[in-house]
Amino acid sequence: MAGQQAPGLVGGIFAGLGGLFVVMGLGFAYHTRNFIATAQTATGQVIALEYRRSRGSDGTVSHLYYPVVEFALPDGEKIRFEGQVGSSSPRFRVGESVEILYDPRRPQVARINRFWDLWLLPIVFSGIGSVFFLIGVGLLAKRLGLI
Repeated sequence: MAGQQAPGLVGGIFAGLGGLFVVMGLGFAYHTRNFIATAQTATGQVIALEYRRSRGSDGTVSHLYYPVVEFALPDGEKIRFEGQVGSSSPRFRVGESVEILYDPRRPQVARINRFWDLWLLPIVFSGIGSVFFLIGVGLLAKRLGLI
């Protein structure tokens, strides 16, 4: 009896977590879309590459480079921010010009205007959530005898 309930319990957990991740991904997408719609553009310059090393739970070490970008507001004030997306090999060179988007009310909220810099979180959360949700629904359907 306990073995028969396992697919239902596991399926419910997977479907619930998957649904939560999909909702979070959609929330990130909504926020990104609104940010893009209201953002101002500027040209920034990569002034540094922030190197980070981290150790995963399995002991593997990852090395990521995050661009540090500086840009000037129309009044001349300089704003500096770190890109949200790191990569194992630098995607930018120090001194490289990049188009950025920034919130005119809070210019410290800025992002590099490239696809992955804007859409990575929505894609990752929605993608992983969809997979978990579908696995959960499949397990629940099996438990209910629908497949």
